[in-house]
Amino acid sequence: MRILRTLTSIVLIITFITGIWFIDDRYVDAKELKSQKEQIYLRIDTYEYRELTKQYYELKKLIRENPDSQELKDQLKEVEKERAELKKKIDSKLD
Repeated sequence: MRILRTLTSIVLIITFITGIWFIDDRYVDAKELKSQKEQIYLRIDTYEYRELTKQYYELKKLIRENPDSQELKDQLKEVEKERAELKKKIDSKLD
């Protein structure tokens, strides 16, 4: 009888600890939340960098077709500047 009580007590304690562990595992702590946010922002920045790269090459193509267009050259400079800033931002997040 005493062995049965002991085993029952051990099972109840293990069940209680496991239950608390599962409930605690459901919630996100501050570090994990911050890490997830940083990953999301990194993905957004990477996508934006890709789009700027597409614009960069499209503008380069247009400038080859219209070498006298100052407006296209100005747009290219702006895109180059934005790409450089975004690249620095992405690199700093990866370090």
